[in-house]
Amino acid sequence: MDNPVADQPNTYPPEEDLLLRSYDQLQTALSIGLIATWFWDINTDKVYGDANLFHLFGVPENPEDKGLPLKVFTNNIHDDDRARVSHLIEEAMRNHHGYEAEYRILVDDHTIKWVLARGRLTYNADDQPRSFSGVLVDVTDRKNAEIHSQEVEERLRLAIESAKLGTWDLNLLTGKLIWSDRTKRLFGLPPTADVDYAVFLAGIHPEDRDRTDQTVQACFEPGSSGRYDIEYRTIGLEDGKLRWIRANGQTVFDAQGSAIRFIGTVIDITSSKRTEEILQRRVAEQTQDLERQTHQLRTILDASLNSIIAMTAIRDETETIVDFVMDTANEAVIKSNFMTPDQIVGRTLLTVFPGNKDNGFFDLYVRVVQTGRPEESVQYYRDEFGLEGWFEVSAVKQGEDSVIVTYNNITDRKKVEMAAQQHAAELKEANAELKRSNENLQQFAQIASHDLQEPLRRIQAFSDMLQSQFADSLSEGETDLIRRIQKSARRMQMLIKDLLMYSQLTTQREPFAPVSLTDVLTDVLSDLEMTVAEKKATINAVPLPTVLGAPPRLRQLFQNLIANALKFTQTGQLPVLTIRFRLAMADELPALLHDQRQLPFWLISVADNGIGFEEKYKDRIFTPFQRLHDQTTFSGTGIGLAICQRVVESHGGAIDAISQPGKGATFNVFLPVYGELV
Repeated sequence: MDNPVADQPNTYPPEEDLLLRSYDQLQTALSIGLIATWFWDINTDKVYGDANLFHLFGVPENPEDKGLPLKVFTNNIHDDDRARVSHLIEEAMRNHHGYEAEYRILVDDHTIKWVLARGRLTYNADDQPRSFSGVLVDVTDRKNAEIHSQEVEERLRLAIESAKLGTWDLNLLTGKLIWSDRTKRLFGLPPTADVDYAVFLAGIHPEDRDRTDQTVQACFEPGSSGRYDIEYRTIGLEDGKLRWIRANGQTVFDAQGSAIRFIGTVIDITSSKRTEEILQRRVAEQTQDLERQTHQLRTILDASLNSIIAMTAIRDETETIVDFVMDTANEAVIKSNFMTPDQIVGRTLLTVFPGNKDNGFFDLYVRVVQTGRPEESVQYYRDEFGLEGWFEVSAVKQGEDSVIVTYNNITDRKKVEMAAQQHAAELKEANAELKRSNENLQQFAQIASHDLQEPLRRIQAFSDMLQSQFADSLSEGETDLIRRIQKSARRMQMLIKDLLMYSQLTTQREPFAPVSLTDVLTDVLSDLEMTVAEKKATINAVPLPTVLGAPPRLRQLFQNLIANALKFTQTGQLPVLTIRFRLAMADELPALLHDQRQLPFWLISVADNGIGFEEKYKDRIFTPFQRLHDQTTFSGTGIGLAICQRVVESHGGAIDAISQPGKGATFNVFLPVYGELV
């Protein structure tokens, strides 16, 4: 037998070949995705990355200029892979070589993604690693395909065994022939028998020997398909038993077209009808399975939110790429281009989308085909057919001359970004205006603290002199006028003091530090000791938590709340104050904190048994100079609760009130939790 060598890919029946090509194309299209990038500053243990990195690791969005600790990402690595990844990172640091690792990421506690990470390190002058940067690629589809391929191979092995197939493998370069035990059995040989091509021919029925040999030799001819499919009879070389054999094989050719290998299977078809039915059923099942997988892949492709088009380059006589023919498109192109896939497939890119030439997308696709490197771009697109907008494009090479393009129409997002930029400019101007307003308020506070109080002190001094030095010569009406002047002066002094306090809360910021609210409450109650005694009030308080804040301001908060409760008491009833705290529920947070429901807050309540008020007026009580009661009955400037609100909000919290007339009032203070909850 001659030993010509050739190399030609396996062929399949037309319908299977078509399905396999479609499967391969769709699988390649599905594997396209953006590459995530990362940068680890080893000294600060901060990892910086793009949106794809956060998405892959299931980490909430984070501004690109704010890094996260490395453990935020490594904690999401699958438990079975984490130690190996850490070892590879340490080895790369120690040996000064590149880093490459393929591992799993656990997202949302149930979704597993496979990623391929590649990176390199930089070192400082002391040869210590300084930074670690690289890229991360989602290879989940490829890994799933590998697993599927292994499963298919295992099913094939089981199919061969269950179908009672024998196998052979002929090395045409050495002449060595390998038969499986079942193949030897079909030729009437024991498992220990030595075989070669001459033994093969000797075992074939004389009437079928020449035909079979000619069919085999034809498979080795250069340019042939190398496909081998034949039925023949064997006469057992040792048992003399007649058997009908169905043989299928394939010749493998090298790059020069010479046959180098001949492999295949044999099966006993003595009970041919039964065996043919089994084979037909298996072929039908495999075909249906492949069709189902192809349909599923197509469904997934069409369900993608990204528009995907597969294109093949068109070259002129100088091998220059002049256009692309669009081979495949998914349903998402309707959303981006307002065109159906049928209006795109089979047509050239510049015919359907001529704007690609002007905005640079066409040159990007050409570079991807020529260099093999994926590229991304965001550009404005416009053409004479009316298609216009901003598009985000990612392209990756497929095969020798094709490119897969993934893109989205991001016009709406761009409009939002531009609106955000406009808003940012307006906000900057508003901040500048607020700064000017604060400066004016600070100037006013300085005037209030000095220029307004100086004449007020003179009024108080002169009225005191009138009352003390001329008391005997003053009439009762004149004495009453002096008392009114003194009372108004004292009220004016209180008003200026409270107004100054209120303005300082806006214009002055003190550094925050951990503050024990228990200590703050103790100091406040000590200052109000005489008032509490005069009112015969009962204070029920529990130890309060520690928060992050400014002690003087928090002291002012509790002093105003307790003094307010002691002031608005009911006639004939001793005041009772109850001060408690607990962790606030998310649905209890005021509207001001609704966007922070994911954060923990303390709810500190100050409840009294005083006169109360109508809740529909509760917004007024936190407004400066707004009062619900007559000043002659309850003294004050009407700014105390406004100061409380300003203090709480400056600490990142909020204040609310619950009350009914005659049933007391409860003021609920919400402050951020400091430290970890135990």
